[in-house]
Amino acid sequence: MVFLAFGIIGLREMGLTRPGDFWQVASEVIWKGGNPQAGALKFTIWHVLFFAWFCNMAWHIGMADLSVLRFARKSWFGLTSAAGMYVGHFMAWIAASVLYAVQLKQDPGNTAVLPGPLAYRACGLAGLLCVIAAGWTTANPTLYRAGLAFQSLNPGSSRFRVTLLTGLIATVTAIFPIVTMRLLDFVALWGMILMPMGAVIFIDFWVLPRFGLRSNFAEATERHINWAAGVAWLATVAVCTWLVQSGHTQIFFVSLPGWFVTCLLYLLLSKLQQRSSHDASASPQ
Repeated sequence: MVFLAFGIIGLREMGLTRPGDFWQVASEVIWKGGNPQAGALKFTIWHVLFFAWFCNMAWHIGMADLSVLRFARKSWFGLTSAAGMYVGHFMAWIAASVLYAVQLKQDPGNTAVLPGPLAYRACGLAGLLCVIAAGWTTANPTLYRAGLAFQSLNPGSSRFRVTLLTGLIATVTAIFPIVTMRLLDFVALWGMILMPMGAVIFIDFWVLPRFGLRSNFAEATERHINWAAGVAWLATVAVCTWLVQSGHTQIFFVSLPGWFVTCLLYLLLSKLQQRSSHDASASPQ
């Protein structure tokens, strides 16, 4: 509701007085396709589409939902994913861009992207509390699954302590402007590195049993590593890195096709791995 208020207040500040004038104000005053700041990349609709895809595939197709929603008692709890996408990732980002347009209108020289001041100018204390709550709820599932990953390296360690330590490291890292002020670049890099493992989890959980293959193969056969997952991950990251470094494509555009490449690679390598192992003779889960 506070993010919705951000959008309404911002539109009013930008001169919108009647609903019928929305498109004119939006296209001529707010999202008018201006020039990017020095050293920044001009985003097109394609950047937005690809960026939205790899952000949401990490959350709602792969690791985040499968890590958190495994505790769900009913299938319709999965609708929380839709709420996260359309309220958190769609409406909230649009409202935030309106607030930034208000800031530039009031002071064209103020190009800083600071969530706290933007929210406070619009809704006061409620805006600040919204930013804190939004950051905390966004970080929660990420820190949880990161804690699980680190704990898997030493299963005897306390999940609480590992997750707490992970959260402290992330909090200290977020203090530095080099991270927070280059969020899009950081998330794009994070998406490229993390994207293949999200595809592996998706294929392993949803697709392998449909092909008569075993999910959680390494765990089921008491192996220390699933080489099919490792090869699919490393090969995809290597190809994506080469495409970006060679200048063939921007980092924002490699994660979408890379996701499908990883899916195909992991499916084929899993079939090869399990058929070449006499452990694969056991019935699939």
